[in-house]
Amino acid sequence: MSCRTRLLLTSSVVVCLAFTYIVLFNGLALYSLTKSTYTPPSVAVNRGRLYLAYLGFKSWKCKTPHFSKQALPLTALVSFPGSGNTWVRHILQQATGINTGSVYRDYVLKVLGFHGEGVQNSSVLVIKTHKWGVTEREKYQRAILVLRNPKDSLLAEFNRKNAGHIGHAKTEDFKQKWIPYVNNSARHWLNMTKDWLNFTGDLHIVRYEQLKADPINEIKRLLNFLQIHISQEELMCVYQNMNGRFKRPRKNVTDYDPYSSEMRSILVQYEQQINEIIDQRYRYTPPKNYT
Repeated sequence: MSCRTRLLLTSSVVVCLAFTYIVLFNGLALYSLTKSTYTPPSVAVNRGRLYLAYLGFKSWKCKTPHFSKQALPLTALVSFPGSGNTWVRHILQQATGINTGSVYRDYVLKVLGFHGEGVQNSSVLVIKTHKWGVTEREKYQRAILVLRNPKDSLLAEFNRKNAGHIGHAKTEDFKQKWIPYVNNSARHWLNMTKDWLNFTGDLHIVRYEQLKADPINEIKRLLNFLQIHISQEELMCVYQNMNGRFKRPRKNVTDYDPYSSEMRSILVQYEQQINEIIDQRYRYTPPKNYT
């Protein structure tokens, strides 16, 4: 067998192995994402289509996350599901290079860069939780509450429950399950948020909508709360890489508005209640000088 023939055979084998790896990796990743408990604002994926979005050939990180050798205050990163908790974790890891933890164990998140999944000690910067109640609040020395308007957060969580992380609920799901889900979850959103506003330690509120509208200043405030300073160059790196691999473009896949006028009225009332509590108990503190 000539050297040229051997070279061609070797190249063919390499190509076949690479193709097999791509298919298996993406197949397992997509299957895991549909079964996982994670609710990312991720890349858009419609059922029936395959997106090679999780290979990470061009993944870029500002800092490689590690576990802190210095003990950090136990800090809750709390939110109602579907409010952007994982997005904030991504931003924090990019900015600080410190792993974020979680009270949950999500294999997909662990594989995709959140190595602190399941870690709930002082080696991680913050600890993700959707839990609430006195027992849960007393575990932490300080807390960050990620607050998103209930209309969008309820819809995001409904999609996760019915179509996994990367899918959208079908019209049939809305017709069969939407009304009881909203009736139950809307009150849950209100009670959970009220509960964490009773946190007795230092509390910082991140408004999801404000983080999207003014990311630089919101990241500054968040880092000031955590007493972490980064350079202007590092801050710009975070800004340029804010979305990571977890941001999905907005896309309305339903052919109707799932919210009735009565539902919208209730959610507006709930959101007003929360805003009144925040206005009464907390005053806006401008960020410290940030250079």
